[in-house]
Amino acid sequence: MQNKNKLSLLNAITAMAMTLVNGLFGIVVTQLVIGRYGSDFNGLNSTANQIVNVLLILEGGFTVASNVALFGPLGRQETPLINGILSATRKKFRKIGLLFLGIGVAVAAVYGLCANSSLSWEFIFTLIVMTVVPAAFNLYYATTYRVLLQTQQKEFIVNIFTVITVALGHLANILMINANGPMWMVRFNTMVFTLANSLLLAGYVKKKNPDVDLSAQPMPELIQGTSDVMAQKITGMLYKSAPIIFLSISPTGGTVLASVYAVYNNVFTMLKNLLHGIIDAPRHSLGQLLTERKKQQVWQVFGQYEYLSFLAVFVMLTTCCVLILPFIRLYTADITDANYYDMTIAILMVVTSAVEMLHIPSGHLLNMAGLFRVSRNFQVITCVVLVVAMILGGTFFGVYGMLCAILLCAVLLAVLEMGYVHTRFFTGKLTALLKLLLPLLISGVAVCAVELRLVSQVSGYLMFMVYGVIFVVINSLIAAVISLIFNRKDFLALCRRALTLLRVIKK
Repeated sequence: MQNKNKLSLLNAITAMAMTLVNGLFGIVVTQLVIGRYGSDFNGLNSTANQIVNVLLILEGGFTVASNVALFGPLGRQETPLINGILSATRKKFRKIGLLFLGIGVAVAAVYGLCANSSLSWEFIFTLIVMTVVPAAFNLYYATTYRVLLQTQQKEFIVNIFTVITVALGHLANILMINANGPMWMVRFNTMVFTLANSLLLAGYVKKKNPDVDLSAQPMPELIQGTSDVMAQKITGMLYKSAPIIFLSISPTGGTVLASVYAVYNNVFTMLKNLLHGIIDAPRHSLGQLLTERKKQQVWQVFGQYEYLSFLAVFVMLTTCCVLILPFIRLYTADITDANYYDMTIAILMVVTSAVEMLHIPSGHLLNMAGLFRVSRNFQVITCVVLVVAMILGGTFFGVYGMLCAILLCAVLLAVLEMGYVHTRFFTGKLTALLKLLLPLLISGVAVCAVELRLVSQVSGYLMFMVYGVIFVVINSLIAAVISLIFNRKDFLALCRRALTLLRVIKK
């Protein structure tokens, strides 16, 4: 258990480091891109990323299904079964990679005709193809090795390589933009370093796992539930990608409005990825635990894991609620081709992000327990509601309608997943969930209302960072006080677990 905790901590720390490097560099590069090339190009660049996210539904949840299939054989060190599963995984991902590339090129050609942009068809096509190629190569060549590292609970290796290549890619773009380089080089630099990441990752795994034989007889029958996981991929894709793509082709929006949405989305994506670094890190340890212990024994660990997630969401998003608009005003002060300051977008994104993150532990539990069909049913219901709500909301109310649709479906999915886990998987635990969650939700609203009145005009990035540190500390202390008042036993158990982990690390 101590080794699992240590690996989870390493995964969490490196995931947060990766998010900070990618997020902070990305914010800097985006500002340079808008200032040098305009909102039109930034909107197109953001749309290209979302098109790739849409195409990634072709992966079909095979990664998660392979992870689950490998838990048992890796725990028992059954090399023939491990090789059989990995061989089947590679065979599948090679087909997916080629299909991804073909469809991606076709989509690039069609999108170039539909985009509401002043840029030429040839430029739009080339930029999207340069976004598709590294993603296709990663699927074809590197994803199988990534699956093995994930199941070994060594995602920190993936994160370290990503930190290095992402940082180098962003630095290359900063130098190129300041040297007045051409627009297409922004995407070309990103493509080169993404390809390098895949090559480095595969080379590391080959060196460190000499017993792995991907030419072994494939055993696809051991990988179950991929069609059920597909529903999760589709719903997740719609959450993340549909708004920007819809706005970029909308007659009343276009790539300029897509750029406005993307600036907010980049900030919240960074914050949510930081939270994912904390919340996702223990998920494979949880999966291993489910194969070794009874449900009642797992509940104690899961309850602490869930509460830690709630506390992290409270601190991060109360701080974000207070500082998002001062940041946007500061960040876009010199941009004149679009109005980026919008309180409605900010509030809707804060609330949606909070709801999305709260049910992540329950979603992980369903996947790690192999309950893909249950999760599929929830995702299908949510996906249908999301499509209808986004079409109606986007048509009649534009970006606000789409954000309301996403919020509606985030709430629906949270109720379904958390309700199932706390009433069916763990019977009679709904009261325990509400006891953990409600004090933080109610306090979070009150804290945001008070702190919003305390923030004066932010006159520079240094002042913004000082405010950020102050509010993180204050909100962390508030979370601790709330926990000691309403959930003392659970909070002290988390503290003891943290101290134990620190002693393990020192050894």
